[in-house]
Amino acid sequence: MVEPVTAPINDFFQPRGIAIVGASATPGSPNNQILQFARQMSTTGQVYPVNPTKTEIAGLICYPSLLAIPQPVDLVVLAVGPQNSLSVAREIKKRREEKGDAGAVAVVTAGFKEMGTAAGEELQNELITTIKMSGARIIGPNCQGVADTVSGVNTTFSVPPNTPRGGVTILSQSGAFATSFLRWARDQKLVGVNKFVSLGNMADVDFRELLTYMADDVNTKVISMYLEGINDARGMFEIASEVTKKKPIVAIKAGRTSMGTNVAQSHTASIAGNNDIYEGAFRQAGIIRAQSVAEFYHTSRVFDKMPLPKGNRICILTVVGGPSTICVDELVATGEVTLAHLKDELKEEIAGHLAASANIGSPDGYIDMTASVTPKMHADVLKLLMNEDEIDGIIFMTTPPGFIKDEELAAAILEGYHSVPADKQKPLLSVMLAGNAVAQCRTILEENGLPTFEFPDDAARVMVNMVRYSAYRQRNS
Repeated sequence: MVEPVTAPINDFFQPRGIAIVGASATPGSPNNQILQFARQMSTTGQVYPVNPTKTEIAGLICYPSLLAIPQPVDLVVLAVGPQNSLSVAREIKKRREEKGDAGAVAVVTAGFKEMGTAAGEELQNELITTIKMSGARIIGPNCQGVADTVSGVNTTFSVPPNTPRGGVTILSQSGAFATSFLRWARDQKLVGVNKFVSLGNMADVDFRELLTYMADDVNTKVISMYLEGINDARGMFEIASEVTKKKPIVAIKAGRTSMGTNVAQSHTASIAGNNDIYEGAFRQAGIIRAQSVAEFYHTSRVFDKMPLPKGNRICILTVVGGPSTICVDELVATGEVTLAHLKDELKEEIAGHLAASANIGSPDGYIDMTASVTPKMHADVLKLLMNEDEIDGIIFMTTPPGFIKDEELAAAILEGYHSVPADKQKPLLSVMLAGNAVAQCRTILEENGLPTFEFPDDAARVMVNMVRYSAYRQRNS
């Protein structure tokens, strides 16, 4: 007997065709949304609905079975009920044996091992075994599958086709968590996505293979992972330790308490494991572990937009006192970051652009411009700081005064940042302490690649994470 050829992971992201088994003609239903998103995002138009009760859906020919599609189909979205999934699995096996395609399967259907019943586990095992017998690979079940903004693949009902493109690849055991990230970031263009993978129960393809694939994916600049439990934790961390030598991995791990572990198990049938062991493994592998959702979101997107700092010397540029104190506390509490030393010549140059009441260098590395500022002052001071080699990163904080328009402030910050060539650029994180009152300024900056924040402690934690990862890369280069 000839051993089946195992399909490559690439079939999920660059398929010749996508079959949606269980496609619905009912607007507003999940299975109709999957079809609509797949069709709208496709760059090739090779999307095939499968439903034995329909001959056409949304203007597309609808096929009675997977076997009836004459064109090549590398990616199959299995979206029928759990009890009907086994018959589809047998069709996948047969098609792969006869035509050699159907190598990637996204099982979006739920009702398997995550139910916590013997019947659910048995059904999942039979489904996975049947599909894998032909060499096909499975993401899921109980997932949303994949989206790729570059190749135009979308098997989800929640990643809109107009999702901004960027360098963040999201690997998540929770589809809802990953899509909440995208929805949070959408209005102010806070993040751009390369790939999105919702793993669900992770019965076959897991973090290990996806990390290996993303390590060499030129469009992935940072990998963002939401984890509940891992089948082979040692293997995953060994792979991650190689990936982090090339690009950052940001992770948030659920199930730190016994109660959280129980919730994780009921969600995706995952065993969360000992939190202390995970904490040490994350650090050893060079993975940045976020302790909050906000830290995860912000760290992921800033790694995509900003260069790494060359060292740990950070300058605080501000027009607000109290929030700056909070920022400094958060920065230096870790012991990994220090405030940058400002040379006397630099302080004199800065003083030449600011009001006499400005605080320049007390404490060292701290500049309070006061409220007597103009857009030109912002640009001039930022130019000096960007050009100073003894400063590795800048956190700028403001409650923008009403006499400076959003677009004027944004233009000044961009002018200051881009005053030096790319090889001299350093991370600049701008904190706008005015909520929606400065939405236009934030959007302009974000669209031009400069990350913004609403709260100073969030910006400080992200800067610490960048310094920490940069130091790791330098040690392991």
